[in-house]
Amino acid sequence: MGRRLAGEHPVEADLVMPTPESGTPAAIGYAEASGIPFGHGLVKNAYVGRTFIAPSQTIRQLGIRLKLNPLRDVIKGKRLIVVDDSIVRGNTQRALVRMLREAGAAEVHVRISSPPVRWPCFYGIDFATRAELIATGLDTDSIRASIGADSLGYISEDSMVAATEQDPSALCTACFSGSYPIELPAEDQLGKDVLELQFPVREGADPTDVGTLDVEGVAPSAALGGSDAVRRP
Repeated sequence: MGRRLAGEHPVEADLVMPTPESGTPAAIGYAEASGIPFGHGLVKNAYVGRTFIAPSQTIRQLGIRLKLNPLRDVIKGKRLIVVDDSIVRGNTQRALVRMLREAGAAEVHVRISSPPVRWPCFYGIDFATRAELIATGLDTDSIRASIGADSLGYISEDSMVAATEQDPSALCTACFSGSYPIELPAEDQLGKDVLELQFPVREGADPTDVGTLDVEGVAPSAALGGSDAVRRP
């Protein structure tokens, strides 16, 4: 995917670097295809958990600052290509671009080895409504401006699928295309935990009755924010 990304979105730069660890494979491919040196400009703190699943925006932002530390000697005065696997809310990339500029980067070009995430995932990923996704309602240049990068490039969906060397029918691209592999339930049952709610955990529960699946007999509900998950904003 990194090689294809380099072909679709080339840019002159001094260093290709990943957002650790998610961007490393694509960054290596980008560097090989572009001929630009690969290097690590960030050190990841192994003792900070996943900021993506933190419960609030403030905690996520603070967590990003604690998790990633720029290497000033590597970054200062360089034109950087920063490769990551996706942009969801934009928190990580926004904080990352700011940190790299503070560390002396001359330019920061962001490259993403997936298409824009525009649709909610109902299969356990931690975003439930379109309103949470930065790509909803924004074009690429608006997202670039939001995160503060000098340029931004996403791999195309066709190139991403081709890079897997798998039949497209074997892949789920719902969060990119809005085409879900299974029919979604009724609107009042939508939510990021919808599949979990389909499995009975209390003896005698009817697996088709979402409201009776709590192990303690309390009727769970996915309705909060779920009913408009595929319509917002």
